[in-house]
Amino acid sequence: MSGQEFQERARVLAFAGVDSGGGAGISADMLTISDHGAWGLLCPTALTAQSLSAVAGVSPVGDDFFSLTLRTVREGFPGIAAIKVGLVTEASHLELILDALERDFPGVPVVWDPVLNATAGRLESADLKSALPRILRASAIFTPNLPEALELLGEDPRGTGRADPRELARAFLGMGARCVIIKGGHVDGADLATDTFASAGLTFTMSSPKPNAEGAHGGGCALSSALAALLAQGYAPHDAAVLAKAYVTQGILEADVHGGRRPPLAHHGMVRSIDFLPAIEEEGFPHGLGRDFPACPPRLGLYPVLPDCGLLEAALRGGARTAQLRLKDASDPRLPGEVARAVALGKEYRAHVFIDDHYDLAIKAGAYGVHLGMEDLREADLGAILRAGLRLGVSTHGAYELCKALALRPSYIALGHIFPTTTKVMPSKPQGLARLAHEVRMIAGRFPTVAIGGIDRGILPRVVETGVGSVAVVRAVTQAADPVAATRDLLSLCTAIEGD
Repeated sequence: MSGQEFQERARVLAFAGVDSGGGAGISADMLTISDHGAWGLLCPTALTAQSLSAVAGVSPVGDDFFSLTLRTVREGFPGIAAIKVGLVTEASHLELILDALERDFPGVPVVWDPVLNATAGRLESADLKSALPRILRASAIFTPNLPEALELLGEDPRGTGRADPRELARAFLGMGARCVIIKGGHVDGADLATDTFASAGLTFTMSSPKPNAEGAHGGGCALSSALAALLAQGYAPHDAAVLAKAYVTQGILEADVHGGRRPPLAHHGMVRSIDFLPAIEEEGFPHGLGRDFPACPPRLGLYPVLPDCGLLEAALRGGARTAQLRLKDASDPRLPGEVARAVALGKEYRAHVFIDDHYDLAIKAGAYGVHLGMEDLREADLGAILRAGLRLGVSTHGAYELCKALALRPSYIALGHIFPTTTKVMPSKPQGLARLAHEVRMIAGRFPTVAIGGIDRGILPRVVETGVGSVAVVRAVTQAADPVAATRDLLSLCTAIEGD
């Protein structure tokens, strides 16, 4: 790694124990943080003598040396972008960590994994409970497993089968937490490992196959440190949650079994395939209909998104073979006629013309397809679209919405917004090219992909280089003095994704 690469990596500080077996604690944290493109800094809380089958001993780090380590890391590596807190065995360490978070790291996102495992050493419950309000206020994401959540809330930790994780999460939110993930992998007899995410505005579950009852050694450490690494790089908590969950699932499924014992989690880089992404359940959001929507060409090429049929026809005359009519005003009396004309233009030019939002008019006019955003999907009659044989394109804004889109098995998935855009108010931050490339690699030809949001002529070639199958443009055509010529020019930059 060059000095520049080191300087460019986000820095993540981990408080955790040292596992002599290398599978959990700081060893797992450092591997996970590196896998997610960040740089790990460590402040050990304890040394543990352990193997895959037993913990032989735990020796806390002395307070003076713990304080020295923390001060040296803080002063020697300014600009720490996220913090993970794992195993804490001493009340004195807990106080030092909380004081440091409140005094030295205001605004830095903290992922707190409240390790309550008697075999690895632990704080007394009373110490953790008394500090819980401060812990929750300091944490961007709090990640207890189900028994830990029950114990921290004063309930019997053996009652996992009767507990409602959503109620537990709401209890933590009521105590000051900003975001909680209740890990459900400890539920006996379940075929799925189901975690519950909750924040002030969003609650959902994430479920992944549970190939064995034990999971893998270091899974909880990896989840929290993956969350911290992703938060350090600007991911929203819900996007970080599904990617961290997928990373652990990938690591469990690819772990090497050691003599039938619980294996250490495999660390093979950031999640590589949509096969590892969790199934999402969010109240009010539709589930899949049991079969795929009709297929699109795997590469849709240049994809102008246009506000009227005059510009649509200009783009088609310029050679575009995929386009979208986006008319947002449902009260516009011209709407039915414009949709009908757009469909006719698509047939005339033998192009794939999608209608944004107005699926009922698109069905009536016999459109090639419709494009719907996440909120539109809540209200749309997806069954009617499928029965009519229309293609369905779905907008996503990050990994969480990608999971929701995949469950619908659409005709294509739009990935955005890539750059800042002035054409509409966006609820999320721009993703950029690196995240676009990662999502394209995860999807890997399973669905056609479209990059959308703030893409102009200057950046278009770099977007094409990510491997995405289509590039949506708006202002590059709508604001051009000659939309026909502009479309031809843009097509000349898209030769790698044209021709299907």
